Amino acid sequence: MRAGSPQASIIISTYNWPAALSLVLRSALSQSESDFELIIADDGSKPETAEAVASTLAGSPIPWCHVRQEDTGFRQSRVRNLGVRHARGTLLIFVDHDVLLHRDFVADHLRFNRPETFLVGKRCFLPAAESERLIAAGRLEGSWWPAAWMAGLENRKNAVHLPMIGSWLARPKTFQTALRGCNLSARREDFLRVDGFDELYDGVWGREDSDFCYRLFHTGRRCRNLWFAGLQAHLHHRTVKRTQRDHLDDELDRMRAERRERAVRGFSQMDGEGRIVACSAEFREQTATG
Repeated sequence: MRAGSPQASIIISTYNWPAALSLVLRSALSQSESDFELIIADDGSKPETAEAVASTLAGSPIPWCHVRQEDTGFRQSRVRNLGVRHARGTLLIFVDHDVLLHRDFVADHLRFNRPETFLVGKRCFLPAAESERLIAAGRLEGSWWPAAWMAGLENRKNAVHLPMIGSWLARPKTFQTALRGCNLSARREDFLRVDGFDELYDGVWGREDSDFCYRLFHTGRRCRNLWFAGLQAHLHHRTVKRTQRDHLDDELDRMRAERRERAVRGFSQMDGEGRIVACSAEFREQTATG
């Protein structure tokens, strides 16, 4: 790693929801831990996203970089790999553009990180009315965080921050099937060991995060679940749930049967597509002198 690199990189994957992204960025700027950078990994959004990033992060003390690939369909695996290409942190934290971060989110991921482990966090689900109110306001008031008793809040236990209890519950596991890429962190060396996310899973939503984690399991890495720590609040929006198997499920089954460790079309095989849209002066200077 370069000298002076941050402890962590938050890699936020986004596509055409600048109002939500702006709130996520604001929650990142209010973190109790400051030794991290922000990488906005843009899967081909329209110019409004760049405008939201620039206006929200103007004057930010946190180094940041907005990178973008062209819009040729859903390419979540590739855009995350593109984010890592520009990231400098030792710990890579992956989130989506629709999850607001508890003020101790980064601190918790750093606190619970251990060698040869990766972390999977939890989220609560905001009701539609609160999500609409926050988006209309375009800001987070003070130290905003949803109360566990908020009417309409789903998975409300995941709004409770009790890291001391969480440290007792976060026991390493050698395998699990319930995995989410919207609250996931791994050490850079482990990301490189499995060659990042696999572009085989691009084109259709889902399964790329499970594939990444399963390959980590195959290398002997273990998972720690973040209970009552590393919290997120998910903004309400319409979703399309997958109810039938498709070719990605078959690919995931093949990968597990083969105990595949490295991606078929992973980080090391990326082409040169993708560019920096904008970045902070501090990020530019640290990159140039690192």
